[in-house]
Amino acid sequence: MGHALGWSQEYFRYVRPTVAEALTFWRAVARHIPHPELRAQALSSLATKHFHCEGGAIYGIPSRDPDGRLIRFIIPYQTLCDYLDTVTDRGPSRDPANLRLLHQSLLAAVRPDEPLRDYYALHPFQDDGGYIAELVRACQTALGSLPGFSALQPWVEPFARRYIDLQVFKHGPPDTRVPLLTDWAARHGARQYGLSWGEMAAAAGSTLGIFALLHHALESSPDLSQANALVSLYFPWLAALHILLDYFVDQEEDREAGDLNFVSDYRSLDEAAARLSWLSRQVQIRTKALPDGTFHAFIAQGLLGFYLADPKVGRPPGAHARRILAHAGPLAIGLYLAALVGRHP
Repeated sequence: MGHALGWSQEYFRYVRPTVAEALTFWRAVARHIPHPELRAQALSSLATKHFHCEGGAIYGIPSRDPDGRLIRFIIPYQTLCDYLDTVTDRGPSRDPANLRLLHQSLLAAVRPDEPLRDYYALHPFQDDGGYIAELVRACQTALGSLPGFSALQPWVEPFARRYIDLQVFKHGPPDTRVPLLTDWAARHGARQYGLSWGEMAAAAGSTLGIFALLHHALESSPDLSQANALVSLYFPWLAALHILLDYFVDQEEDREAGDLNFVSDYRSLDEAAARLSWLSRQVQIRTKALPDGTFHAFIAQGLLGFYLADPKVGRPPGAHARRILAHAGPLAIGLYLAALVGRHP
């Protein structure tokens, strides 16, 4: 618990103020986007999804990254993910070719030497004033400062590719979404992991595996066996837990908007709670094999506490959220209480 307390203090004292300052900068950039619809979507994303940056930036706490190099990547990358999610969720086009081209920016963001493209070439709205380009360049510059990134790039890119696949499939034409994702999940081994298609697809939607790997890029000669172990922890286990918690919180909101929600695929909230508790146990088992497994276990417990403290969980899923927390243990409950206190009003 001592480590957890120290990491929590670093998060509230350093990470959140740093993220707030960085997002103030990106908000100013977004206000200058010429196209009114794209400007509104960028500002909406920054206003409603800032907590994704706050959560991801925990990987850049000073005790793990004293120079703050990881946060300089995490914030623009997560901001780009959230912007694209908003543009494709509420935008005018379901064309898979358009969705994939927009999301190629995420692949460029993890390739420091890749030239920029016109990511809006197939999109009905064109002029973002260079917003995507500036986010991508910020990511590339940050990765260029990490001495071990070139060695880790082959481990990082698959996370970006899976994320792109998920975004393209789930935002495409409604009648194609489930068949495409079911096929994708089968090809990525859902059955071998004992996961449903929705659980496997959810595992593609987390950026945390990238952020975790980049800690090792701070070293000039990263331990690639540790990179392999991290990949095995984050995909699919910790990533699936992360995104299913997000969907658990957003069930009613997604139902009202007609959005695909993987938790809604469960037969009942009882089943959803049982599966989330099972995934949490799988994560805890696997963190024990890692040299810094205590930190990644803390991340998983923090996800449980953070998401289940969301005010939206006060609706019908509330009792099931408490059941998940009870199974997760005292650390998750403590982080849940800290999140209740520290959450923005």
